[in-house]
Amino acid sequence: MREFYELNKKEKFMIWFGGLVVVIVFAYFFYRSLLAVLILLPLVFVYRKMAQEKLKSSKREELSSHFKTMIEIVAGNLRAGYSVENAFLEMAKEISRDSSYHQRAGSPATKMAAFIKKGLENNIPLNERLKEAGKISDISEITEFAAVFGVAKNSGGNMIDSIGQYAAMIGDKIETEKEINILLSARRAEQKIMNAVPFIILFYLDITSPEFFSSLYHNPAGIIIMSGCMLLYLLAYYMSVRMLKIEI
Repeated sequence: MREFYELNKKEKFMIWFGGLVVVIVFAYFFYRSLLAVLILLPLVFVYRKMAQEKLKSSKREELSSHFKTMIEIVAGNLRAGYSVENAFLEMAKEISRDSSYHQRAGSPATKMAAFIKKGLENNIPLNERLKEAGKISDISEITEFAAVFGVAKNSGGNMIDSIGQYAAMIGDKIETEKEINILLSARRAEQKIMNAVPFIILFYLDITSPEFFSSLYHNPAGIIIMSGCMLLYLLAYYMSVRMLKIEI
């Protein structure tokens, strides 16, 4: 429960399988050798690390988006007359019952809701639990909300207004992120196409003119040249990923 972004068995399998496919594709197009599959196996671990980071980043964005809904539910419960702790408990129950939050097994939102619920049931102060949730999730909005919540509770401020205003602020940030993602979606599509183009060209030439690249395989000079090409491709891929990685 302490890891909101923990991957399930299916996700782990697909990552390992994807890494193996990448190694086989590289071994075929750059070396045409079964031995190259064994030599390139460390790339599976590089692919695994990058794929895990990408998937966890996606889950982090999902939780950030759902957190706005979660505190809106809390604000609604407070307006209905619930105490602060019971407002969060009811929110956790609602999240666990709503299938839209757990269509994929073990979604971050359901894990976080269960984390808060378990803390309250074990008499852990809500403010401390929220701080811990912010630390585990690595989401600044949750950490900031925990601070705002703590100040409002300790000072006896209007909890409903404080939570509602913070939900609106998170909503503005989410809308900004969506607008940026829309602007970058075309560039990301171009990136994926350009990443595939070298292999499409090699595949086309392999079918139409199999002798065209035959001199580059199974000889020292060809191995050096193709190794250089593979390293250049990996560098270009890494740079393209970094260029399109924007955080607010």
